[in-house]
Amino acid sequence: MIRFGWFDFRRLAFLLFPLVLAAGQTRAGQDTEAFVRGELERYVRAHAGKGTVAIEIPKLSVFALDQDRLPGPLRVEFSTRSRSPFRGRVPITVALHAGSTLVKRSVISTTVRVRNRVVVPTRDLRRGDILSSRDLAYMDLDQDRLAGDVIREIEEVVGLRMKRSVRKDRALRSSQLERIPVVERGDRVMLVLESGPLQIQAAARAEESGAAGEWIRVRNLDSRREISGRVDHQGRVHVAF
Repeated sequence: MIRFGWFDFRRLAFLLFPLVLAAGQTRAGQDTEAFVRGELERYVRAHAGKGTVAIEIPKLSVFALDQDRLPGPLRVEFSTRSRSPFRGRVPITVALHAGSTLVKRSVISTTVRVRNRVVVPTRDLRRGDILSSRDLAYMDLDQDRLAGDVIREIEEVVGLRMKRSVRKDRALRSSQLERIPVVERGDRVMLVLESGPLQIQAAARAEESGAAGEWIRVRNLDSRREISGRVDHQGRVHVAF
């Protein structure tokens, strides 16, 4: 059995006291840092716009303070030259107040990435493939890497044809798709000339391919004149005059 005298207890207490104090300061500092981190994350999310937002915030050890020594309740103010919505690297000036006293100010570089839901192929697609719902799925991708013509709804593209090949899980773009042509370039088509109740039909040759509802150039076989008209579902080309 080990016996301690009064001197030994005083010496032990003297050695342990700084450790206990340091632990208390660390805990208080972590609470202060966590408070600033939470407020900063809320601020960034409020200015990040729509989508699934991923925020990277570095260590905020500069704000790890002894909260017991601060003169009042904590309050944080933010300012930045970055425009909303935040994207990429966003430097933010963070000012921590305790009551009416500014206790710490620092510039924190955050990183903001926004992911949006887009349509992607579930398999590698080749030129000429006609899309079905089985070929497509939704995926969240980094908005900064998305083109402006990405497809966001599967229903918009079912039944369309691929103009070029696209790899699996790559964002699908409208420029990669086309409607299935009713008329192919070089086809002999019926040209329908309309003016009110008057309708005249003539033979023509398609100068370009076109799906129903699209405008194409055709050449009248009699007059050799080139004109533009709208393709109907039967492959006829309607021209108003």
